[in-house]
Amino acid sequence: MRFYTSLLAFAMSSPENQEDLSVANMSYFRTPKDNQPSSLTKYISSNTWPRSSRGRKLKKAAARTQIHGVEIRQLEDPHPLSGQLGLFASQQFEMFDILGEYTGEVYEGEGGSEYATYLEDRSKKYALGVDATREGNECRFINHFNNIAEEPNVVMKITYVDELPRVMVVCKKDIEVGEEILFRYSDEFVRIYCS
Repeated sequence: MRFYTSLLAFAMSSPENQEDLSVANMSYFRTPKDNQPSSLTKYISSNTWPRSSRGRKLKKAAARTQIHGVEIRQLEDPHPLSGQLGLFASQQFEMFDILGEYTGEVYEGEGGSEYATYLEDRSKKYALGVDATREGNECRFINHFNNIAEEPNVVMKITYVDELPRVMVVCKKDIEVGEEILFRYSDEFVRIYCS
């Protein structure tokens, strides 16, 4: 319970407090320039791969350029979006699995198309967004759940990887093979594009 409470406190803290927490957390790690006892774990910001041909193969396999376990399909009658495209599971996913990253062109401030989402809190003056109109990945084909399912089965979560904001698509519940992958679009999006 203490672990959950500290995570909650970290998530709700201001950026200044988060910086203080990060500095405090570093006391539990040794850095390459430290001469601290070897019982401390070395701090790294990305995975360390074996220095061998097998290690290079593992690293290359881990750097996936495509989202695995999904299939883009043309939607047919009686689907409410018949004639358009949708994204379907070609493997089973479990709750909290990360399907992949929603990718596209990053832009600043207002704008974007029907394939846009925000990388940051949109109440900020110059919030960053990502628009998948001209470039993106399989996630751009995820449809709004309304009139298709009772609720969405995935959500978008903003996270930071290598100090850059990214939008990850996370499973809200177990998803079976053949099931359509569905978001809850914003009320503003529904008002503009679905009315």
